[in-house]
Amino acid sequence: MSTFQDGAYTLAAVSATVALFRALVKKGVLTRDEAVRAILDEAVARAIQGEAEHQGPEPARSTSDINRQSAEILKFIADKL
Repeated sequence: MSTFQDGAYTLAAVSATVALFRALVKKGVLTRDEAVRAILDEAVARAIQGEAEHQGPEPARSTSDINRQSAEILKFIADKL
């Protein structure tokens, strides 16, 4: 798989997740606060994982950067939900 395809799959997954959360909130199955909390919990986990990988013996530069970027994206989504 090319880098472009990886990014496209990631974007599709993020879009589907946002649509799912919005639908659940709209139907009343999930409150907005619960949805935001779930997304922010994942963002925190990704940020912690990114920092842990960055501080290891040999930093896995790309993986830690991806986890930090994921955390930022998740925080943005939670803000817009």
